[in-house]
Amino acid sequence: METQKKRRGDRKDGRLMRELDSLHYVTGILYPNRCDNEAYISQRIDLTNMNAYIAKKNETETEFPYTMFHLVLAALMKTITLRPKLNRFIVNSNFYQRNEVSASFVVKKQFSDKGAEALAFLHCKDEYTLSDIHDYIRRQVTECRSDKVLGPWISSTGSPASSARPPSTSSCGWISTVGCRRTSSPRTPITAPWSSPIWAPSSSSAAITT
Repeated sequence: METQKKRRGDRKDGRLMRELDSLHYVTGILYPNRCDNEAYISQRIDLTNMNAYIAKKNETETEFPYTMFHLVLAALMKTITLRPKLNRFIVNSNFYQRNEVSASFVVKKQFSDKGAEALAFLHCKDEYTLSDIHDYIRRQVTECRSDKVLGPWISSTGSPASSARPPSTSSCGWISTVGCRRTSSPRTPITAPWSSPIWAPSSSSAAITT
């Protein structure tokens, strides 16, 4: 992803789009929030070739096998990398281009109904391949399943734990939200996992929203 010099009006997590045409400029006013305009599609896809590819990859990978999750996540991140316009968001009726392609997902510490959960954050680089993303997820999952605790609502990867009280319900969360809108918030709340372009509800599921 091309790196540009930060200018006045840019955010810690994105660059202000100053070259928009009038139609897109008005769109930011009509839909002022990040996700006001959502589009859904339902489509059936033959996964025969994907399953065969996963089986071939797992012939030599037994410790942390490849799954459909890894392939779908890698495909989404590569798509956004090649189509950077998909990596934009709106705050205060302004369009911003994100500084990076990232994804977040939930990791179960134990495979049980009562197992605690943690959030993992994946920062993608343009040159990442499926193997790179697979190894990255392996490290994140291993870290999340450790006993390391960083704070009352911080998981092992430095991300908010899902069992904690959502910060938006507290006064601190409100102040953080206002600061985020005014681009004066500390880096951590702005670049938290819930603000990533790809959010996967489970590391063992292919149900991914963008």
